[in-house]
Amino acid sequence: MLLKSFYAYGLVCGLVPAPLKHGKFLQGRSQKCYLLYTACLHGVLLILLPCTFPEYMYSESYMSSNLVLQWAFNLTNITRILAMISGGLMMWFKRKKLLGLSENLLSHCLKCRKLEDHTTKYITLWKRIRGLLAQMFFVVHLTLIVSLLILMKIGTDQCFNNTAMIVVHITQFIYVVIMMAGLCVILVILHWQSERVHIALKDLCLLLNHEERNSLVLSENKARKSLKILRNLFQLYAENQRLIRRVFGTLDIPIALLLLKMFVTNVNLVYHGVQFGSASIETSNYTKILGQWVIISHYWNAILLMNVVDDVTRGSGLKMGILLRQFSHLELVKRGFQLELEIFSDYLRCHPVAYKVCGLFIINRQTSLVYFFYVLVQVLVLVQFDLKNKCEDRH
Repeated sequence: MLLKSFYAYGLVCGLVPAPLKHGKFLQGRSQKCYLLYTACLHGVLLILLPCTFPEYMYSESYMSSNLVLQWAFNLTNITRILAMISGGLMMWFKRKKLLGLSENLLSHCLKCRKLEDHTTKYITLWKRIRGLLAQMFFVVHLTLIVSLLILMKIGTDQCFNNTAMIVVHITQFIYVVIMMAGLCVILVILHWQSERVHIALKDLCLLLNHEERNSLVLSENKARKSLKILRNLFQLYAENQRLIRRVFGTLDIPIALLLLKMFVTNVNLVYHGVQFGSASIETSNYTKILGQWVIISHYWNAILLMNVVDDVTRGSGLKMGILLRQFSHLELVKRGFQLELEIFSDYLRCHPVAYKVCGLFIINRQTSLVYFFYVLVQVLVLVQFDLKNKCEDRH
């Protein structure tokens, strides 16, 4: 149900390469109608772009006397627009590549699904994945609701311009938030398949350890079966890693712009928090509560994204490497099985998955903490700049 909801949101926002029915992408007339709808949607979004920067925000709103707030407002809008445009261009210029990637992902999911045997381990895994998807679903709606409510609190006498600004900003928010959620869902699905492979490999390890303790020799039938299972799991894991690399490679620029938008929004939110905390901006308790929920939804979304990126890159390789070490003491397995284990281990060692944003720096949990502290440093610089301006104005 949750996956269908995210698919429906992506379809409405024009962020799906083609409509999907019964596990296959529709061709012909249905695809042409969807392309026409996507073109109209993107055209409307482009036409409404000038309403993103209404004049009254610089002359009548709470930021009219604060140059830093105006800069932050402009940068937040610009990065959001860039992220939105990158998503639109990606759907037009990389549609065939996205279709091929989506078909391969669906095929991979069906292969990994055959590993399940309805035991408690797979049920627990599904519950964990469903919990992640539920969190994303909740955060998406929370972000949109609190963003709409806080935009409505910006007061002005220009009723039409205010309404136009709210509609345009919320439309852009929806598009970018669904882009971010779509990326998270794709990575969660890939993580889910990797965990299925991990559980199946762990079951194989337990089975062989049981044979090691209770048998003097491994039967020919069990030896062939265990080797076949190991080869299948290795192929599935290698395919999973290739798909992860393809996702990061295909979506590199949109992901980079989404991360840039997150960084600028982060600075903007923290700086707003400092201004509200120091009473530099007049506000009510209701607005303060809304602001707190905006910050909570932003960081919640950021943490979910960083965690899932770390899980499909660094975390997946570490877990699989630790599990493969548990096969090292087995003595009953045949030479072919040992060779397959060595190939699997060499693959893990020689092909680690890491996401470098535009080939510049790696994103994982550690770099996320560095990014968070860097935001604090930038906010301190902005606060000092703001205090300096206020002192100059007084003199």
